[in-house]
Amino acid sequence: MAKLSEQQVRDRRQAIIDAATALFAQQGFSDTSMADIVDASGVATGTVYRYFDNKDAVVMAVSESALGVRFDAESSNLVPLDEAIEALMAAATDQRRGQISSQVWAKATSSARLQSMIAERHVRVRGWLARSIEQTSGDPGPAAQRRAEVILCALSGLQIRVASGVEVDTEAFREELLAFAD
Repeated sequence: MAKLSEQQVRDRRQAIIDAATALFAQQGFSDTSMADIVDASGVATGTVYRYFDNKDAVVMAVSESALGVRFDAESSNLVPLDEAIEALMAAATDQRRGQISSQVWAKATSSARLQSMIAERHVRVRGWLARSIEQTSGDPGPAAQRRAEVILCALSGLQIRVASGVEVDTEAFREELLAFAD
């Protein structure tokens, strides 16, 4: 078998994430097995496990892909605060992603591994957002971290409401977040 290019590896991983996303939205996290993900993605079992150790790892990849970019406090992909808020708002207002995230959070109450993965991701996102806040407002690190934490909590609440079909004035929400962050 020929070695896959880096692009082919990324494409194959994304195809698995896309298949899992559709399954999680359709039948729920708990009712989706790794075998279901293998079948839906159209690749061999070993291929899925090459990219993901277990279903929790797939869940985190699905959740992270909802944000569209990888958030890392140490990375160079810092964006202006309004763009950061926009990216986070887009993820929080995607009803299907919200439904999946709600399932992930519920599962995390009984999975130490998933709790750890969520906590690790949260630290990365909070750090990334805090750096955008620092860049925009000039607030020092601790103040920016606290502000980022409040914004992420507010976005979590928004996501639950959108996922549940509750009508929310997202434009007003966005404006208030930007005012608070700045």
